[in-house]
Amino acid sequence: MSEDGSCHTTARQQASSDRKAVLMSNSTLAEAASLDLLVENRPQYFQCREIDDTPELLEQSFGLRYQVYCLERAFLNPEHYLNHMEIDTFDAYALHFGTMNLEGELVGTARLVQDGVAGFPLLQHCSIFPSETELYRPENTVVEVSRLSVSRKYRRLKIDGPYGDHSAPAVYAGKERGGEHAQNEGELIVSLYRALYQASKRHGITHWLAATERSLHRLLAKFGFPFRLIGPQTDYFGPVAPYLMDVSEFDQVILSHKKPLLDEFLVGLEPQFRPVPRRW
Repeated sequence: MSEDGSCHTTARQQASSDRKAVLMSNSTLAEAASLDLLVENRPQYFQCREIDDTPELLEQSFGLRYQVYCLERAFLNPEHYLNHMEIDTFDAYALHFGTMNLEGELVGTARLVQDGVAGFPLLQHCSIFPSETELYRPENTVVEVSRLSVSRKYRRLKIDGPYGDHSAPAVYAGKERGGEHAQNEGELIVSLYRALYQASKRHGITHWLAATERSLHRLLAKFGFPFRLIGPQTDYFGPVAPYLMDVSEFDQVILSHKKPLLDEFLVGLEPQFRPVPRRW
């Protein structure tokens, strides 16, 4: 082909590539608008966000942790926390999150502990299978999901677990104890994990590490979280086992739309942080 013909071909290929890029961009924006509309049309009882920039909410978070870990579940000695706020050395290396209800009450909290001088909390108590390698790969950015706490008022039944997850009704269909507000199975927990996911995408986090009770693992598996067992069960604030989740695998679960509730995980997430489908 002539030099002119080659140039014309290259120009056509570039123009085609540019059109595809525009179409992909428009598709992403259209998807975002569609998801935003979906959420606007459904009542949002819980809202969760990072709270490190709001000292008042951060104190309420520590207070809720004290209520759950020291008073309700007796994992920690309340006499060690005279200010009624449960704080440890790992909080200096953590991102903190709070879920608020319609009345503005902080009713749920969690944190993402980054790998700092103190390491990860669970590694002080849990053992890891010798065959596990993904956790230690230097290219991975791992955080530990910990101090997940939920206000007692959102555990509807005495037989509920600490996360209010036992025999609950279908999503968006249940009632809070006393029937005062709309409540549903695990929505409060999901609101927390949505905030954790979005923060992970923004901070370049690739993996979640967690010491998880069976009840919470069942709930998360029901919602499509691909946590993988990486060690035996141990007694660490109750019977728990260590799990690892690849955030990129969770991306694909979200994009599959097999779990409609997870569509909301992309709402409010900036286009540059949105996951893209894998091409095999």
